[in-house]
Amino acid sequence: MPRPARLLATVLVCAIGAAPISAQTASPADPVSYAAASPGTGSVTGTVRFADSGAPAPDVTVIVVGTTLFAVTDSLGTYRIEGAPTGAYELEARRIGAASARRVVVIRERETITANWRLGVASQELARVQVIGERTDALARIPGSAAAISGRQLLAQQPFSANEALRIIPGVHVQQEEGAGLRANIGIRGLDPDRSRSLLVLEDGVPVTLAPYGEPEMYYSPPIERMERLELLKGSGSILFGPQTIGGVLNYVTADAPLDPAGSLLVQGGTGATRLVKAGYGGTWGVARGTVGGLHKAARDLNGLELSVTDLTGKIGVRAGSNDFGLKLSIYDESSNATYVGLTDSLYRADPHMHPAENDRLRLRRYAITASHDRTLGQLTRIHTNAYAYQTTRDWQRQDYSYNATGNGFVFRNSTGNRNRAFEVAGIEPRLRTAWTLGTLGSELEVGARAHVERARDQHINGSSATSRTGAIRDDEIRTGVALSAFAQNRLFITPSWHLTPGVRLEHFAFERNILRTRVARTVNGTTTRNPEDVDIRSHDSVAEVIPGIGTAWTPNELLTVFAGAHRGFAPPRTKDALIYENPTLAPNDQVPELTSLQLDAERSWNYEGGTRLTPLSFLSLELTAFALDFSNQIIEPSLSSGSVSQATLANQGRTKHRGIEAGISVDIGKVLRAPWSVVAAASYTAVDAVFDGDRLIENAEGDTVNVSGNRLPYAPRNTAHASLTFDHPAGLLLRVDGSYVGDQYSDNFETRDGTPNGRIGLVPAHRLLDVSGQYRTPFLGGLTLIGSVKNATDAQYIASRRPEGIKVGLPRMVMLGARVDF
Repeated sequence: MPRPARLLATVLVCAIGAAPISAQTASPADPVSYAAASPGTGSVTGTVRFADSGAPAPDVTVIVVGTTLFAVTDSLGTYRIEGAPTGAYELEARRIGAASARRVVVIRERETITANWRLGVASQELARVQVIGERTDALARIPGSAAAISGRQLLAQQPFSANEALRIIPGVHVQQEEGAGLRANIGIRGLDPDRSRSLLVLEDGVPVTLAPYGEPEMYYSPPIERMERLELLKGSGSILFGPQTIGGVLNYVTADAPLDPAGSLLVQGGTGATRLVKAGYGGTWGVARGTVGGLHKAARDLNGLELSVTDLTGKIGVRAGSNDFGLKLSIYDESSNATYVGLTDSLYRADPHMHPAENDRLRLRRYAITASHDRTLGQLTRIHTNAYAYQTTRDWQRQDYSYNATGNGFVFRNSTGNRNRAFEVAGIEPRLRTAWTLGTLGSELEVGARAHVERARDQHINGSSATSRTGAIRDDEIRTGVALSAFAQNRLFITPSWHLTPGVRLEHFAFERNILRTRVARTVNGTTTRNPEDVDIRSHDSVAEVIPGIGTAWTPNELLTVFAGAHRGFAPPRTKDALIYENPTLAPNDQVPELTSLQLDAERSWNYEGGTRLTPLSFLSLELTAFALDFSNQIIEPSLSSGSVSQATLANQGRTKHRGIEAGISVDIGKVLRAPWSVVAAASYTAVDAVFDGDRLIENAEGDTVNVSGNRLPYAPRNTAHASLTFDHPAGLLLRVDGSYVGDQYSDNFETRDGTPNGRIGLVPAHRLLDVSGQYRTPFLGGLTLIGSVKNATDAQYIASRRPEGIKVGLPRMVMLGARVDF
């Protein structure tokens, strides 16, 4: 076994082996009690019943959180815990198949308190991992900043893409590209949003990018229509996941099987011949449960975009004793006329909604499978294992072009450059959670490991017509990678209300690049040519990193949480950036040299934050976070999607600083008036100063070397804000208004304000958007709900981006109407 593998295995074995030493188990047949109450201890007793029937609930484990004390209910649903330490503690009641519940109790010396429970039926989780969770105290237990968008919020907002949903979260900036959200560009706290490279994106806990380590681009974005909720983790809890955790972790959570068999059908249509059909059915039958769903979304002219997306997903699970098995399958197929080509300055002024490259076509297909296993070991330990595999093909047909003499117009050629890529990814990841004690302090430990492999096949094929999908292979290569990681995070109870959570993650990524065909420069009789040649050149390298983190949270009651934390951000260099062909000029018979490793280090940052979540009144919630990100090594990537037109020299260079605050407020006016309906007014605001730190010497277009130290980073708006008003009436009426603001942004390192003729460089002005949505569940036809929304209701015209290759315009006003039937 290689040395890094031995190191990871040793750490994991030690962590798992040490964890459950003091955990105790008990027979589920009888109530459990420990030593009789002694000075400094008390007792807890009570009864647990099922909420739906009121019947006694046997085999329920009641835990004193932060200790290893617990009891298991008997056939009458009763339990008793002796020898509990005095003070304010959380109790948790849990049972397989039932929803867990928590409450705070005060245990007094030599006294017995009574805590009775009513447990509902648990939601059926199939092949998924949540990074935050759905319990009411979930955010309070996170050692840092985090946010979750619930299913009810998604239902009210009716987002056309995840971009709309995510912009309500403080600290998030979403850069639009084609308007439909097919390519997600998500920036966190001033980080570059290009292809969401600085953010780990998951679906049900499984990575979704093309190749999570070697090519972490978000060319595939999970359809928001089939999501139950979204979770974003920005603090030190991110070290439980990886890689690409500089910005945090975004998790798309899909819906699981309902408890009772049920289904739904949604049909919508609107502007630009846009249409959406979505159907699903699922349920629970004894120990088995399952769900299947599909959607088809298409548009004929959505700001010039034609698209057709089909998505099919199925889940099945079986519960056997203390084991839970799940399987998830999904297929995604997309065809669109998406293009990198944006508008020039004059074309934008003439017709901002034209499509400049009518022959470009993107075809993307993805197959994915996830198998999961949950097992309860004793009463205090649970192990969850995910095994995953997916394949993504991304074939992008692009017509070749150049600019005219003024740079304000295009000259399209009768040829194509087809960028065809195929990716295969697989991995397995077990996670173990348990309770244990460290001296007199209670702890909750999560520890795990992952083995991960990925392979990419990348071809550039030159076609001989404007619509050719095939032709002569210009470039052909294979990139592979193997990653091993281990992680451990321990929630230490200093007091029942004060938790300290240190953690560490170890990452090792070994990668190889093998070029099979490329253009080779050769000089013959004084003339140099660059023609494609069959070659077999390769190189390999690896990176290893120790990623520490620590967070703390003080929750004296359910109304207040104060948190602070620090963690290391980690992103390995892209394989094709770290291993390069230097393209020397060769004589006719010279052999092509092997690839060169630039020996790029991982991209690293230190992330700091501190803040509070406060609910001073039942109808009022407040949130405030201050943050700082310091990059010790930022690698500048010359990707086409980021606007680069040539292969730049990469180096371990560049420090950046990100400083800012995030604030949020939510008021439920319905609760203020004690009304049966709800009116929730919410607002969020982010201020961030993201700048180059230290000397950064860059050559500008005129050939001058400029020090850009202190300049703002591209696509990092200083101010973003969002506000919403949601009316929810029990009669079935749900209305929502959303307003958002994005401040101005620079599109280059030099803070260039004036736009260039080709539209690629210049200021991206601030813009404001207003969305309106509503739905009404009718009292007739069973479960018929009428739905409608207006996006960009004021029809604001704005520049969303100046990349990849020119001005990208935000969507104009868009109206969608439809109906949903639940059965």
